[in-house]
Amino acid sequence: MIKKIKALLTEGFDLKNNPFLYRRLIMTAALLSIALFAFTAFIFINYSLGNYTLAIMDIMVTLLSTISLYLLFVKKKIEFAAIVSTTMLFFFLIFFSFITKNNGFGLVWTLCFSLFVIPILGTRKGMIMTGVFYLILVPLVYSGIGEWDNGFWSKAAFTRFFMASLTVVYTAYFFESSSVAAYRTILEIREKEKIYLKKLENLSVTDQLTNLHNRRYFDDHFEIEKQKVERYGVLLCLIMVDIDHFKSINDKYGHPVGDKVLKEFSLLLRNNIRGSDILSRWGGEEFIIMLPGTSIANSLLIAEKIRKSIATRQFEIIGSLTASFGVSEVNASCSTNREAIHRADKALYRAKKQGRNRVVAYQQ
Repeated sequence: MIKKIKALLTEGFDLKNNPFLYRRLIMTAALLSIALFAFTAFIFINYSLGNYTLAIMDIMVTLLSTISLYLLFVKKKIEFAAIVSTTMLFFFLIFFSFITKNNGFGLVWTLCFSLFVIPILGTRKGMIMTGVFYLILVPLVYSGIGEWDNGFWSKAAFTRFFMASLTVVYTAYFFESSSVAAYRTILEIREKEKIYLKKLENLSVTDQLTNLHNRRYFDDHFEIEKQKVERYGVLLCLIMVDIDHFKSINDKYGHPVGDKVLKEFSLLLRNNIRGSDILSRWGGEEFIIMLPGTSIANSLLIAEKIRKSIATRQFEIIGSLTASFGVSEVNASCSTNREAIHRADKALYRAKKQGRNRVVAYQQ
């Protein structure tokens, strides 16, 4: 039942990730609803008792509450409705206390002012309005409005009222400021979590040595691109790259030098492909490039361009090296993802068998 009421109250409002706006809406709606029903009843009660001044005040509060509820739920103006409702409460409590002279313990209701105003307007605006409220009310109370100690004014009674008001204001401010601080802390924690999760996600799909995408990342995106081929007939090609005689580099210069070669080689590959292409380290000295929207003819040209860039490059420490390339087209005849990748691997094997440092296309 409560969930349904909350859902009804919040319908049409954008309250995502803003608990303060949500609370402002609920408390403003509660304040206005209570005022509307209570003061509608007070109109008849005070009129029948001959309290015409209070009856007129009740009518004004009822009209303002109705207008504010219209602004809140029809026009979706939370801020404006919050200001109207708290201002209405401000003037009503001041005038009610002054007019009744505390008959019926009118001053007791003033203790509720900060409990509504501070959560609705926030700590800054709420404390400003609360401060103005008590700057007006306290001198009136001190000057003698209200019945103290069986009808007699006393400093002790005034002090009790002043301390009670101060305690309620402090309590309202403390809980509101604590809520704000807690929410900000939660937001900071969430932002840090997002950063850490992003880092973990990147680590899970990134090759730590070359900073290229790893095999897992390639497999996930290849599945997406292959589905496009099957559904829409778009072009897609693969280039498998392998550094020639890489084992001899490790044997001659050591693995640290081999790692430097892999990093430099990876950077060269990255600089020779488009932003839409996906480059991944397949394993060891093998790399794979996915070229969406590219024909087999253009893929061969791209592979040849990369091959020449590698062959003419002087790598640090080792000097020159070469690489072999296998190019294949991904089409409907590839029954599985593994088969599509295996075709590029077969073409690469043929390139190595034919003498390395060359580009070979897969032939079915």
